[in-house]
Amino acid sequence: MITLIAAIILLFIQSCGKNEEATSPPVPSGPRWAEQTSGTSEVLLGISFVEANKGYAVGTTGIIKTTINGGSGWSTQASGVTQFLRDIYFSDATTGSIVGEAGLILRTTNGSTWTPQTSGTTEHLVHVHFSSNNVGMAVGQGGVILKTVNGGAVWSTQASSTTAEIPCVYMINDSTAVAVGFGGIIRKTTNGGTNWISQTSGVTNDLRSVVFKDANIGVAVGMGGRIIRTTNGGTTWSPVSSGTSNALFSVTYVESSTFVTVGTNVVLRSSDDGQTWASQSISVGGDLYSVVFKAVEKGWAVGQNGKIFHYN
Repeated sequence: MITLIAAIILLFIQSCGKNEEATSPPVPSGPRWAEQTSGTSEVLLGISFVEANKGYAVGTTGIIKTTINGGSGWSTQASGVTQFLRDIYFSDATTGSIVGEAGLILRTTNGSTWTPQTSGTTEHLVHVHFSSNNVGMAVGQGGVILKTVNGGAVWSTQASSTTAEIPCVYMINDSTAVAVGFGGIIRKTTNGGTNWISQTSGVTNDLRSVVFKDANIGVAVGMGGRIIRTTNGGTTWSPVSSGTSNALFSVTYVESSTFVTVGTNVVLRSSDDGQTWASQSISVGGDLYSVVFKAVEKGWAVGQNGKIFHYN
């Protein structure tokens, strides 16, 4: 009898062990966010990659960091200035522009030396985007919108009809662009910026970033975890749930139906054109201000204290 009871107990213990093993969470696999060594504690505000291994990051005190091995190592590049550098964008492997404080614009055509350009404004410039090597726009405080059609040799001021800060502009093509700003403002042009038309965002949150997948599908993000999206080129915008109240500072389109946004201690990813968002595992310890992807499993985000994170 004792032997029978012992056998039953042993069977029960073995059975519990098997069930516990079967229900244990699987070992995570696939791409993950990992911190890279930037070599600086300056705040990094903008990032641009020209291909999967070669990229640039910019930030406070005129710092430029560059990598040629996907971020395994970052070196410092001379900017020639000490002002805050707020954003950087490369239109091809060697042609890029940087914008920053007091109307600062820098330009490179070889990827290594930077030359100041005359912006015609003293407003702080916050974001720059090009639709080609020659045609680009820069935006910033005071509602400023600048445009060039010759690679920055000449920048012309455009009428935005607002004095609110415009932190981001996205050029869908040479003629069509969308800009977002504080107080939920959205402006769109279809004639290269000759006219900027106000669009209804449906929100009053400060919008910090906007990106388009194509001429119709776009996503904008901002303070308070706000995300809005359009499927008709911005004619109408609809709010979607982000699952966070943290500030969102940057959004990028990856590929297929995938978007990624970053902000204060948060990275969110959408695989359905921005309709639903899932939080990704990452320990930031502060703000992430800019994000870029070169493939669905190759991305980078930068932020406070010189932090650079790599998704791979």
